[in-house]
Amino acid sequence: MDNSTTTSASPPSDVLEDVVDAYFQYCHKQPLWLFNREDFSSVQGCSEETLLTLLALASCHSKHPFFQGRLHELTQSYAQAAREGIMQQVGEGKVSITTIQNLCMLTLANIQANKTTLAYLHVGMAITLAKCANLDVETCALDDFGSRAEARRRVFWSLHLLQQIPQYIATYTDPRRSVNEMPPAIPHENISGQDETTSADKKSGTWAYMIQTSTLWGEVRTYVKQWAQQTNNAPPPWSIESGYAVINAYLMDSETKFPDRHRFDSARFTDQESRHLQSNRGYWSPWVYQQFAYHTIHNMLNHPFLYSSRPQQSAQLGVPNTFWKTSSELAFIHSTWVARLIEMVVHKEYRVSDPFIGHCAAIAATIHIYFCRAADKTTREAALDRLAKCVAFLAELALLWPSCRWLHERLQSLIRAAFEIDPEQEKDQEIPPPRTISINTRLMWDILLYNSGAYRGTASSPQTRNLFDGSSLFPEDNASDGEDIVEIDNFHSPTVEVSLGNGQALPPQPGRRRTRSGQGTQESQANIIAQSSSMPEPCGGSTEQTPLASWPMSLDMAYDPFFQFQDSGGPFFGTWEVGNL
Repeated sequence: MDNSTTTSASPPSDVLEDVVDAYFQYCHKQPLWLFNREDFSSVQGCSEETLLTLLALASCHSKHPFFQGRLHELTQSYAQAAREGIMQQVGEGKVSITTIQNLCMLTLANIQANKTTLAYLHVGMAITLAKCANLDVETCALDDFGSRAEARRRVFWSLHLLQQIPQYIATYTDPRRSVNEMPPAIPHENISGQDETTSADKKSGTWAYMIQTSTLWGEVRTYVKQWAQQTNNAPPPWSIESGYAVINAYLMDSETKFPDRHRFDSARFTDQESRHLQSNRGYWSPWVYQQFAYHTIHNMLNHPFLYSSRPQQSAQLGVPNTFWKTSSELAFIHSTWVARLIEMVVHKEYRVSDPFIGHCAAIAATIHIYFCRAADKTTREAALDRLAKCVAFLAELALLWPSCRWLHERLQSLIRAAFEIDPEQEKDQEIPPPRTISINTRLMWDILLYNSGAYRGTASSPQTRNLFDGSSLFPEDNASDGEDIVEIDNFHSPTVEVSLGNGQALPPQPGRRRTRSGQGTQESQANIIAQSSSMPEPCGGSTEQTPLASWPMSLDMAYDPFFQFQDSGGPFFGTWEVGNL
């Protein structure tokens, strides 16, 4: 790191030490991985800009009395001072890898503060500087795990994560396709232990898989933004050439490559002691991100609003009944999973340190709004309960980050617009509940695309006014004045029952090829039936790989390998069991 003496803008040394500790407790790999703990062995040896960006990012997690009553004011002043120092470094030609690291932290601090325009500026600068420094290509040997090589890789992939943030939709090219150059390798993770019995050479962390999921999440947001622009020349989602089909194909492919030891049922988050979770946040926070992001990708792709918000659809945009029912039930399953994940982290008192999780909760809440009008009383009341949990969880995050407060305010306004009466009062009504939902489309797009109004760059955006003068702004879009309300009748009730107590089944392992014989086939079919009622062994102390499945791959077209995970004694054949990662 660059050595310099901190100025009077920095707080006392004990405050700095506390904020550095808070950074590695709540920000390290959550989501950015920029430094290692030994990089801050001496706070006095850190550059002023690094300390200022750390203060801007991690002060919200500090419990030091220095910040009491003036946290917001101080974090804004630290961010401003850091920005000025970084700009001076760029202007004087004194850019180093630390400068790019500081821009990454400053971008994340802007995201937390809901300053989207500044986030665009800083991530754009960081990407440009990284390209100029050849950080976007691997220049070191793949087996080089030295500090310089690993620092370059961490910066590149942290920048990649920032390009997938909710507010930013980047237009970028894959370097492998453009210039036939490979990007940097994934940084090497030294895992302190998901469990203490698995040898280190058999374990890998979750941060690398978080990068893959975030890339897919970026594609999902691009797909939804194109849908919001109502471009009729795009293929419909049920087309094999659509973004919906392509993203789902990549999603399924990523599931096949996701290690069993990191899956929901093997990791056993709910069985871990809180002390263990807190001491291994570098593993568990990316794992929590992975779980929330996986279900939110499904929620976005299958959101009822996308396929029911156009009152004047052409014949080409008419939604087939089969697609509508399938997507609705997928949205129902995965939005229920998000509510379950919220219960999980709240029960374990696991402090969420990524605003993206708040966005996931808001998206799930918008789906629960639809099922609050379901005809089935059980479904309706469950949706009301899950909606309340999502709103309450987002309200807690709103106390920490202005970006989540912005989402919470929009969500509350959307709920008020959706129901003519308080949805909680509907539980006590004896008359049939109304089936119509009033959706404010502008509020819905703001939540799904996270501050979509910032994309328009109008003078009404306070974030834009803070950066540009009036002559640089786009004119107001008069067509968007007022509120666009779409009345939607909910005539669909889910045909699946989501059992929150029985969702921990692994997908089937690849089958072994065997010579078919009458006796062998009968025995293998009996094994399938026996396995259909069994659950994986609890991973109390070991995460050894599950043995390969013992059944042959049947040539019967009616054979479904997922049948082994269905509860034949249940009324809905266990659709829930295959809904989780």
